[in-house]
Amino acid sequence: MPLRVQAPVFRLLIPFAIGIFLYDVFPVGESNVFYGVIVLFAVAAAVSRMPLAWRWNLAGLYGSLFLLTLLLVGFLYASHRDLRKQSHWVGQHTPSKQFYLLKIRDAPKQTRSGWKITADLIARNDSVNPIPITGGVYLYTKADSLAHQAIPGRKAWIQATLRPITNKPNSSFDYARYCQRQKITHQAYLYDPNQIQFLSPTQENLSSLLHHTRTYIRTSLYQALRDSLHGGLATALFIGWKDGLDPELKQHYTRTGTIHIIAISGLHIALVFEMIWRLLFPLVYLRAGSVLRTSITLLVIWAFCFLAGGEASVLRAAIMFTAVQVGKGSQRPVTGMQALGLSLLALLIADPDWLFDPGFQLSHGAVAGILLLQPALSSPWKIQNPLLKNVWESACLTLAATLGTLPFTAYYFQQFPWLFLPANLIAVPLSSVILIGLFLLIPLYPLPFIGQALASVMNGLLDGMNGWIERLDRIPGTVVSW
Repeated sequence: MPLRVQAPVFRLLIPFAIGIFLYDVFPVGESNVFYGVIVLFAVAAAVSRMPLAWRWNLAGLYGSLFLLTLLLVGFLYASHRDLRKQSHWVGQHTPSKQFYLLKIRDAPKQTRSGWKITADLIARNDSVNPIPITGGVYLYTKADSLAHQAIPGRKAWIQATLRPITNKPNSSFDYARYCQRQKITHQAYLYDPNQIQFLSPTQENLSSLLHHTRTYIRTSLYQALRDSLHGGLATALFIGWKDGLDPELKQHYTRTGTIHIIAISGLHIALVFEMIWRLLFPLVYLRAGSVLRTSITLLVIWAFCFLAGGEASVLRAAIMFTAVQVGKGSQRPVTGMQALGLSLLALLIADPDWLFDPGFQLSHGAVAGILLLQPALSSPWKIQNPLLKNVWESACLTLAATLGTLPFTAYYFQQFPWLFLPANLIAVPLSSVILIGLFLLIPLYPLPFIGQALASVMNGLLDGMNGWIERLDRIPGTVVSW
């Protein structure tokens, strides 16, 4: 079925996304573009008042004006959301050493020489009264005590000079632009622990609650598995925390084309949905039980989404599942391409910079490949044997997803793993079993015998998956680089 029939949302999405891209390349002033939109609206209004015969002949022009208007709207929206154009942005002020009120955004990350803390500015103290200020900053410190107090959602006053993030000399990577897309534009070095004063938390907020939950899960998995290699991989698989992932092991997964397993994605959301959906089956016997069942399942999915860090891949999956379920409940079925288009549009409206995020591109590219290419790949062969049929369909799904992400992987990684198909045929179903086991391990580990037995099974499965990936990666010539 043609794409225009399957997903009319793409008629709005494509020109809107092109407008965002053009603003990134040519960030000109808003005024000229705004006047252009007004002129286009005026022309469209004039065409709409013409006689029917004239409008029929000018249908192509009318459609082109509509698409161009959407493109300019995307341009204007990206300009409006540009952090650098906000009146209270920290970059509008001359760098000077003063007091800043900020809010911790993420858990601190350990660097080679200390800690990096990500925070969002709230206000600056200008002699008498705090003045609102916006922007994200990186705070660097060697003090472990500061890192331990920097809990997401907690506020603090710092006394420092905030300087713009710049690129390293002779570096081809635009680090400043990368940070800007993360809403981080400035940095400061805290040499003295007294430069920062944390405020006492008045109440538990969502950020700190998620942080404490993630910390509990991470600690529980490390204690249960008793192996730092397995613990790092398990926490990456389960909640998307990759700081404990072994660098060499990460390279094995990258070089075999299975790194997507470590990213929280639709696989995780599908497993969460299936488990909660089956557990809530008794609700169908209640009045309005089906609606309640769907609502609770979607709430759990979104809670898991934020617990996993809210990355592009998991947000995409959550939006698509929500769209499909809402469509079913309203008796207006939503196709896969429609749900994918809604996910793209929703995320770009939430943050236009998502368009340039590799995770955003890879996740949506993989799903687009599956929806568009898998039926054509699997349909020519009709296999009756259930086992062979499942293997064939899994192979077609893996190939379709790989083709969908090929332009992005070629651009970002400059390599192609030839053994991605056998690697994924074993690793994907094995990782699904491991995920189910991890969901059970967290609540069951404190129980004697049961928890230890389940932890032993998880260690064995993780060993088996890692061993398979490592053996494939050791085969010479399995990766083509350029």
